[in-house]
Amino acid sequence: MFELVCVGKVINFFGIKGELKILSNFDKISQVFKVGMKILINNQELIISSVRKHKNYILITVNDWYDINLITKYIGYNVYVRKEDLNLKDDEYLVEELVGAIIKENEKEYGIVKETLLVGNTYYIKVVYNKKTYLVPLIDRYIVRFAKDEKILYTRDVKSLIL
Repeated sequence: MFELVCVGKVINFFGIKGELKILSNFDKISQVFKVGMKILINNQELIISSVRKHKNYILITVNDWYDINLITKYIGYNVYVRKEDLNLKDDEYLVEELVGAIIKENEKEYGIVKETLLVGNTYYIKVVYNKKTYLVPLIDRYIVRFAKDEKILYTRDVKSLIL
C-alpha cells in the first residue's frame, strides 16, 4: 500500500483551455508540479501535461486535456501524490512529518511540535514546552537535522525563542 500526501487543492479553472488553478502550501512544490508527474484528484490518477505559475497559484493541465469541460469536475478537490513518487533522499523530509516530533538540543528536550505554519515564504513549527507555546522558523540557524525514525528534531539555540 502506498502513502498519499496532500499537495494542494483545486480552487478553480483558469481560462478556457482546461487549466486547473491550484492553491498549494506544499514545501516541495518543484518536486510535485512538473510535467509527467502522476497526481490523484477525487481518486482519479491524472498525469500533468503542463505547469506554470500565476500569482500565488499553480496552473496545470492534465492528460493533455485542453478543454474546460473535461476539468471542471475536479474543482474543490484536494490534489494528492504518492509519497514514493517524491523520491525523497534519506535526509529529506516533509514539513508535515515534524508534527509530533520531540525538540532536542544538547540531550535536553524543549517540547513537542504541535503544528506547522507557513508565514510568507518561511515555514515555522509551533512547539509546546512546559505549557508555553513558541515558534521556531525552519531555517539552518535553528534546525540541525530531523531523525525521522525516532521522530526527533535536533536543534540549536531554540532556548532563545522560548518566552
